[in-house]
Amino acid sequence: MPSHKHKKGTPRTSSSQNSSLAVPTPFELKDWQCVALLSILVLIFFRDILLGNAFLWEDFLYHDYPSRNFAAVSMSMGEIPLWNPFTFNGMPFLADIQKTVFYLPCTALTLFVSNGHLSFYWLEIMIILHYVLAGVTMFYLARSFELHRAPALFAGTVYMLSGFMITHAIHQYIVSLVAWYPLILLLFRKALAGGWNWVFVAGLVLGHSTLAGFPQLSLYLYFFLFVYFVFELLTTYKGRELVARPAMIATAKAATIVMLSVAIAMIQLLPTVEFADLTFRAQITYQKATEGQFSWQQIITFLYPKFFGTAGAGGYNYHGPGTYWYYWETGMYFGVLPLMLMVTSLLIIKKNKYVGFFWGFSIFAVLFALGGNFVLHKLFFDFVPGFAKFRNAARMGVFLTFGAALLSGFSLQNLLYEKRPLYESPHFRNIVLAILGLSLVLYLLLISGLLSGSFEFLKENATFLAVKKDALASLFVTILSALFLYGIIKGTPLLRWAGLASVAVLLIDMSIFGGEQNNSKTNPDEYFNRSRPLTNFIKQDSNGELVRVNMRNQQGMLMDRNQGLMDRVMLMEGYTPLVLQRYLPPSRDWSHTCDMMNAKYRVAADEQRQALTITRATSYLPRAYMVYDARILTDSASIFQFMQSKGFEPSRVVVIDSDPALKISDTSYTAQWSAHFTSYKLNSMSLTVSTPKDGFLVLSEIYYPGWNAYIDGEPQTVYRANWNQRVIHMRTGTHKVDMRFQSTPFERGTWISLATLALCIGGIVVPLVKRPRNSEQQAA
Repeated sequence: MPSHKHKKGTPRTSSSQNSSLAVPTPFELKDWQCVALLSILVLIFFRDILLGNAFLWEDFLYHDYPSRNFAAVSMSMGEIPLWNPFTFNGMPFLADIQKTVFYLPCTALTLFVSNGHLSFYWLEIMIILHYVLAGVTMFYLARSFELHRAPALFAGTVYMLSGFMITHAIHQYIVSLVAWYPLILLLFRKALAGGWNWVFVAGLVLGHSTLAGFPQLSLYLYFFLFVYFVFELLTTYKGRELVARPAMIATAKAATIVMLSVAIAMIQLLPTVEFADLTFRAQITYQKATEGQFSWQQIITFLYPKFFGTAGAGGYNYHGPGTYWYYWETGMYFGVLPLMLMVTSLLIIKKNKYVGFFWGFSIFAVLFALGGNFVLHKLFFDFVPGFAKFRNAARMGVFLTFGAALLSGFSLQNLLYEKRPLYESPHFRNIVLAILGLSLVLYLLLISGLLSGSFEFLKENATFLAVKKDALASLFVTILSALFLYGIIKGTPLLRWAGLASVAVLLIDMSIFGGEQNNSKTNPDEYFNRSRPLTNFIKQDSNGELVRVNMRNQQGMLMDRNQGLMDRVMLMEGYTPLVLQRYLPPSRDWSHTCDMMNAKYRVAADEQRQALTITRATSYLPRAYMVYDARILTDSASIFQFMQSKGFEPSRVVVIDSDPALKISDTSYTAQWSAHFTSYKLNSMSLTVSTPKDGFLVLSEIYYPGWNAYIDGEPQTVYRANWNQRVIHMRTGTHKVDMRFQSTPFERGTWISLATLALCIGGIVVPLVKRPRNSEQQAA
């Protein structure tokens, strides 16, 4: 198991007795200075966004910010947003794990709601602070591997400013999760080597990281921790020691951490599992799973990251495998200097067992990221539980970045602090020269046109010139990195400042790579304000009536797909990774679909102005209405056939997919009923219904488990009708109808999470309380 015997701050030496090179003593910063420097680097890198001169873009604008605004505003009004009626005709909100309702940094944004609005700036700050978290915790993780501050500082910089982190700045949930990786491994190591209190801390932090909202990378993290634990176990204990008490205790600690973490996250996991099974993501083909995969030819991007073009806030000019978003999904660039140091770390693989481990897992990450281009991903898809649920295999590449950060730190430690045998320096030099030579050869092949035969996009002159320009910048960084490392190998007097210089070289490299990647000119407030006059008109024109809006057709859309979350207007459309399979009913045409889904306002083409406009429909059905005839159809094919026929009239007959065992004696149509909403909230609604005879109350609300009905306070069965709507049997007379979203998975998950939280707090606090008493008894 991990040990911490080395006294930090004291240069270590190799055990070799051969002649060695003398090295100057590097300048040492203190821990707080390293933390401050990492924070300053983040401020420098994101300065334009922090100063309000640029803004995060893409998914941040279209998904993350509207979701966070809706959640924060809802919670500021005292309502946990279990349900979202404003997109896709109504959807579970909290159950979508990427909504991160209970991830504490997101929950804390509720405190910054002002006048019913959360400024996008606070969310940008929250995301940027996670880069500091990633860098600082990687620094301390590297220190736990007995690295001095300079190489640990470099490792932290590599991780937080890696290509993976930079290109995924637009994905709040990805950055939020992987920022915790170093701390989680650090606590995992402490738990294996220390007391049980560390087990509870590790379980708590690991479980909370799951709430950050990206189950794919949580699954990858659990797999990584499992492999790391097996490695520690097999390298610490031999033979019969594997079944001895110390090994069994270590195994129990690792298992407890996993169980605690899963239990902590149950408040989110149980609702998500129920929701996911009802979405289009419930079943995913292998072809779908290979979307966003890395390719063999993209290995060239380890040296020339923009060889296939880019896709950033400034525009798309991507020419690599897949579509434009493959750029950020397959980007594994982490800098040339770290790459050189990572390769040179192979020279100390016999001195440091962790070099072999992180090299092994880094290679695994790349081979897995290849998806369908290599056999490994298919094996996991077919045989390892959980892995068949996700696409974008290249996201496993985060562990290449993770490994590269530590491996480059190990190598820099060896160069700066270890007394190296004379024979090692030529090997270091040759590796650096080989990488530099490879980069030069690739550049010469590019500018000579010899690569154009293998890469068709290079035959287009404008593309060729752009690639050549970016390649020249990358070559400059490679030469700079090679000269820097050559100076370290030669032991020049500048070596004293090598730690800070290495960070400076890396900052230059990653700024050239991604300094402008996320600097969009689109102000989120201005973007959503463009549609505000339209949403205000809809609210005023509807005069409090519950209606939906169809705002998108084949020609385009009148407002953002998640404008409903911003302005609380109920849309038929939306933008979210998880969408219910039954969010639209089958019908004979689109107009009929809109009628059934209570869409009073619909997008239409204005031929004279050659623009889109909004129209009012007169044929739409109300949000709640009575019918007195039912057709019981229990299989999907029969339902589709009947609902798509011209004879289906939803205002007169309802299609129920389970037998309610209720007989309606009088099925003749009547217009004598009334249904008026008295309250409509996110998780509940109330209405008064009056009917002259027994019938069915149809609600143009999405059917979903957990929505319960009460008539005059008595529980009633909610049936699924018209493919995706709710229906309740109504008796003759006037009644009060209440519907409440009472999610059983959420309630169970809440109790499990709270109980586990209490257990973890007890496991952390009790040893701290007992320790002084035990110490006093020993002293007596």
